[in-house]
Amino acid sequence: MILSPARIAVSALFLANGLIAGFWSVFVPVVQKNLDIGESAMGLLILIGASAGFAGLMLSGLLIARIGSRPMAIASGLLLAPGLLLLVQASQFNIAVLFFVLLFLALSVMDVAMNANGAQVEQAQGTAMMSSFHGFWSMGAMCGAASGGFLLAQTGQNGTALIALALCGGLVLCASPSLAARAPQELVVAKPKAGFSLPGNVRIYVFGLLAMAAFTAEGSVIDWSALYLRKELQADVALSGFAFAGFSLAMMVARFSGDWLRSRFGATALLQGSAVLAIAGFALAATGPGLAFVVCGFLAAGLGCANIVPVAFSAAANVPGVSPGTGITIATMFGYFGLLCAPALLGAMGEAYGFAPVFAGFSGIMVLVFLVARAARNWLGSHPQPAA
Repeated sequence: MILSPARIAVSALFLANGLIAGFWSVFVPVVQKNLDIGESAMGLLILIGASAGFAGLMLSGLLIARIGSRPMAIASGLLLAPGLLLLVQASQFNIAVLFFVLLFLALSVMDVAMNANGAQVEQAQGTAMMSSFHGFWSMGAMCGAASGGFLLAQTGQNGTALIALALCGGLVLCASPSLAARAPQELVVAKPKAGFSLPGNVRIYVFGLLAMAAFTAEGSVIDWSALYLRKELQADVALSGFAFAGFSLAMMVARFSGDWLRSRFGATALLQGSAVLAIAGFALAATGPGLAFVVCGFLAAGLGCANIVPVAFSAAANVPGVSPGTGITIATMFGYFGLLCAPALLGAMGEAYGFAPVFAGFSGIMVLVFLVARAARNWLGSHPQPAA
């Protein structure tokens, strides 16, 4: 494994971004209580913020093309750092809307910028690193979610938000000198030319839907698992982040081993095995007889969801007749729609029927993932990559 300064710096960015996502999963019920709103209104807030994040995702390629991934990663990371502190100061809905837009915009722009910078490092060193980068994101999310409830109980919302600010800001500042200074032109999303049309190959959209299924599940665990534990399982605040912490721990382990598993067993087998684990995990998370069983369910679901996206992205980049850049861009857009927008729409369902049916529904979605993987086994291939 090559531990160059650039690789360590990009890993630090992923860790920082994941930390904020992990802390955010614990802050959802806190913000909801501060604003005195129900799940539907909270879902609307998340949807507004997610819409801004989706717009940031679309615009970030143009910004990176103009000024490079390094300054965009640093700027968005420093904007992200105080995001939670701003949110907990909001006591009015319209002010909360503004802070949600800033938080999700910073999250999405940083996501694209750090992935672009990581792709440059990966290309320069000639070895696969992206799975390990995403493993560091899961590590950060796990640490934030696992410690967030305890910190809320000990230091309050302002103290916890300040700790999140210091950790995120410190990691970004420490990483900034070693980040790759200039992204290669081929990693930048160019402005579409006149006459641009989407590829007609149906495979690309099938792989995009696979990514969207996994990202929707992940986004829903981020946004609603802490509220599910507190409201429906009567977990105290210190334990409320354990669902997402277990989910993220499992994703971290699975992602750090994902490249080896794919090269050993092939993409189709890995995708089908992942779907089976996710089916069982979400079923247990929704129906478990106690908190420990539910957390174990989320852990199993994390193991299952972790490698669906890497397999789908790899397959999208290898569709015959479609350039790798176009394939991965379309799959990413599908995936991020699921991550940023779909979970917000599930808030109303959770308010009306509880979140157990929401998470149970993901078992059904993962059944579809299994069936699609079986039907598309000739499209998926194995696409092994050299280990880092």
